[in-house]
Amino acid sequence: MINRIHHLAGLMGIATLVSSSLATASIPMPAPEDYAGESIVEVDVPDGGILQLLLDEGVRSMACTPAPGVSAWRVDADSRSFIDSLGLDYREMIPDLSAFIAQRNAERMAMRATRGLDFYADFRTLDEFNNRLDEMLADYPDLTTPIVLGQSHEGRDIRGIIIRAGEDNGRPACFLNGCQHAREWISPMTTIYMADTLLPAYGEDPQITSLLDKIEVIVVPVSNPDGYVFSYSPGGDRYWRKNRRDNSGSCEGVDLNRNWGSDWNGGQSTSNDTCSDIYVGPSSMSEPEVTALGDFMLNHGNIKTQVDFHAYSQLILEPRGYTTVPPPDFDELHSLGGDMSNAIQGVYGKNYVHDNPCNILYCASGTLIDWPYDQYGSRAYCIELRPGSGEPGGFDPAPSEIRPCAEENFQAVLKLMEYTATPLSIELPSGPPTTVWTNQTTTFPVTITARSEDPVPSEAVLRYRSTAGSFTEVALDYLGGDNYEATLPTFGCTSAPEFYIAVGGDGGGVATMPASAPSELFTATPVSSQEIVFTDNCDTDPGWTTSGSASDGFWDRGIPVGGGDRGDAPADASGSGFCWQTDNVDGNSDVDGGNVILISPILDASLPGSILSYARWFSNSSGSAPNEDTFVTQISDNGGITWLDLEIVGPAGDQVNGGWYFVEFNLDDVPGFNPSSNFRVRFIVEDVLAGSVVEAAVDEIEITFAECIEDSPCPEDVVGNDGVVDVEDVLGLLGAFGTTDPNFDIDNNGFVDVGDILAVIAAWGEC
Repeated sequence: MINRIHHLAGLMGIATLVSSSLATASIPMPAPEDYAGESIVEVDVPDGGILQLLLDEGVRSMACTPAPGVSAWRVDADSRSFIDSLGLDYREMIPDLSAFIAQRNAERMAMRATRGLDFYADFRTLDEFNNRLDEMLADYPDLTTPIVLGQSHEGRDIRGIIIRAGEDNGRPACFLNGCQHAREWISPMTTIYMADTLLPAYGEDPQITSLLDKIEVIVVPVSNPDGYVFSYSPGGDRYWRKNRRDNSGSCEGVDLNRNWGSDWNGGQSTSNDTCSDIYVGPSSMSEPEVTALGDFMLNHGNIKTQVDFHAYSQLILEPRGYTTVPPPDFDELHSLGGDMSNAIQGVYGKNYVHDNPCNILYCASGTLIDWPYDQYGSRAYCIELRPGSGEPGGFDPAPSEIRPCAEENFQAVLKLMEYTATPLSIELPSGPPTTVWTNQTTTFPVTITARSEDPVPSEAVLRYRSTAGSFTEVALDYLGGDNYEATLPTFGCTSAPEFYIAVGGDGGGVATMPASAPSELFTATPVSSQEIVFTDNCDTDPGWTTSGSASDGFWDRGIPVGGGDRGDAPADASGSGFCWQTDNVDGNSDVDGGNVILISPILDASLPGSILSYARWFSNSSGSAPNEDTFVTQISDNGGITWLDLEIVGPAGDQVNGGWYFVEFNLDDVPGFNPSSNFRVRFIVEDVLAGSVVEAAVDEIEITFAECIEDSPCPEDVVGNDGVVDVEDVLGLLGAFGTTDPNFDIDNNGFVDVGDILAVIAAWGEC
């Protein structure tokens, strides 16, 4: 899909820019002479006392939260001399800031000259953003609605656009805003790209079309118009962060992303000094830019997800940002953050680490990730865009970074839109059954939780069929809370069962599992008997062995002790207490520097129809190098001389953010595998990059043998299984006539019809 979207955005969405004047001579740019004699240097600040001396002297840190250690500082001749007088070590990052600004201006002019029709060739002015919004409104009047959220301190409109297909019916919304911080120019470019790409894709791309039929997307490219204009203009400041409040002194501005009403002025990366880049403002929500966005969000009433785009460091920051205490739904927030991170990585391979800000950046009070979450439960994130920490560019990346940054983050927004469009979450804690019985019903647990709507228990159903045809619908048994139970009927050996779960919400939404059902369905194999050949709940050790090349993190059998705070499993899968887990210790420990291998003893899988099942846990989505590692399961039919891949989990994608998953495999379906009494299975977890945090666990390992033999000597004996085809069987057929009940569908055509009655008549008498 991404290639098509690139084409649409590159040709359709931007071709209308001919009407916008892009003459380079008319574009304001930072004046190099405003930065004469200045440099950016990286200073090693040894302690808090030296740090305070630098700040008291007026040396300007490029970090919003200055701290001891190595960081960037903006200096002139006087401040450089002061640093020298303190005997501090530093290195030149940008020796001549004036020349650097001139170079960036030249690059931008060249990009505009060579790619003049491409809106994403260069960073755009506020007027150009507003013109682009006007063009979208004109080009897509049926999909767009203009919004002015309010005005800034200096009277500029804070503009945005609502994208939806169809009427305004109170549908759930995904809110995207950029440029709370003026100097982060790649932020509004990325934000407006979302609208520029969604609009031409509607009606062309099935996924986007389906999403915009269900939800709306609100895009506000520039949340801080005054600050942005000041950072852009000659006589302004390219590295200005705040808005332009008049503080009645020499220092202007408030940090908008410290002015929100969640833990406002709470002391985490905040200041009451008007000269500070993180000045919180005179009171909570005091800034017109903040109240404009906040009032719109509250008045909308159905914003379920949102992203506040910032720069830089390539991070996805999750609520809550002012404390390390996880919120009650941390697992869901963290999983969605992982989905977005994986989606970004899948475009150009860039890693965006996701976690609580306190863990991967710094704690911060009064931010826009926390206020929506605390006010109305929105899944709110802050994405720190390109470049990565330590990479060239910082707040001033090259124009060539604009488009790839926007493209990779578009995939994250699609994940957020998918979440928004799914009003309810359906999970199968034990997985879908892959076998069903011929002589008894098959039950399995279902968990249904609210997202944008509350589930209606009476509208939770199982739909099944025995062969292609119409579905039979039966209600799930509601067990209280989020818990339900589904029951499949008996199926004949020759049937091909298919099924899915559906549930309705109190707002009229519907969710299914699989998500694309009935286009995608669960399938199962009928069995009449099943024998457990081997079972291990890990309470004892029947002879597993461990090995590997890692420096740390080897498999260990025991009760999980880490508490789940670093991606490890907090408990076993079965409830017996024990499981096999990598590096089962409390604290900062995981698989490091290679692989760890867990190998079973010799087992018997000699019977055709043998099924291997186990529960597994895998997490590789944390640390500074996430989504680089794998969990591999292999099997051997010759005692371990050679191995076949059974499944590979990771490095990115689903099921890499922790959580127990139950899986099973019919060994007959594995290419190259021969039934064998010298069977072995092994689990391999590998650490690829030093910065990743890798944890895994396995539990409930079983081998079963299943077969299907019809109990009745003739399929026409559909009632009583008494060995006689008689009036009872005809009456049973008549009672099921016109349905898809597999118990009476003798000819397996998907329906109980005349053909089945004729089959009974033809087989009349003893079987």
